[in-house]
Amino acid sequence: MSIVDGSLYFHRTMSTPTHATPTPETTGEFRATRAPQQERGQRRVEQILDAAELVFAELGVDGSSMQMIADRAGASVGSLYHFFPNKEAIVDALGARYAEAVRVTNEEAMPLELVHLPAEELFERILMSQVRFIERTPAFDAVHQAVQRNCPAINDALNQALVGHVGKFLALRYPRATELQRAASAMVSVAMVHAVVELAARVPSPHREAVLREAKAMLVAHFGAYDTAR
Repeated sequence: MSIVDGSLYFHRTMSTPTHATPTPETTGEFRATRAPQQERGQRRVEQILDAAELVFAELGVDGSSMQMIADRAGASVGSLYHFFPNKEAIVDALGARYAEAVRVTNEEAMPLELVHLPAEELFERILMSQVRFIERTPAFDAVHQAVQRNCPAINDALNQALVGHVGKFLALRYPRATELQRAASAMVSVAMVHAVVELAARVPSPHREAVLREAKAMLVAHFGAYDTAR
């Protein structure tokens, strides 16, 4: 399943087992809710998602309801159901929105034209860009956890996109490394940055700076060995 854009949202059908993990071969387990065909409808969808984001940030996903989201959006519950069949579909839509934002943020932090940037500057850009995104997205953690439970295919698609871009970056930076080495480095790097950014978003501010410094030092040391061997 690919990351979806703002006009298409997915939710589980009633026949999908709660324990099933969706894969590209089983995308039939998902169906799209009604996609807005007019600009006005699209704007209304975005307003609903903005309202849901505020509610989830305050109360968490489990503590929120369609009525709360409708109230925050200044709409009737019926208008929400026009686009989203249930709260889970709204969560998936926000998850897809966040996934796309994370992908774009990552590619802007490490564009291919900066492939030879010194490692210290590179990882400063990568880590701080992701942390800034999470800091300005207070519902990210709640939505991310809910998406992991209910629609892991969104996270899987995001991870594949990030690993793919990092792999291209490493292929240009370290052409002598084997494909297997670059693939492993890409997967480990994405996983490490993801875990560090999540940790940094949860700890108090003084600890956050220390966590980021430690992570950057580890990444710089690791890739410094590759840079020396280039």
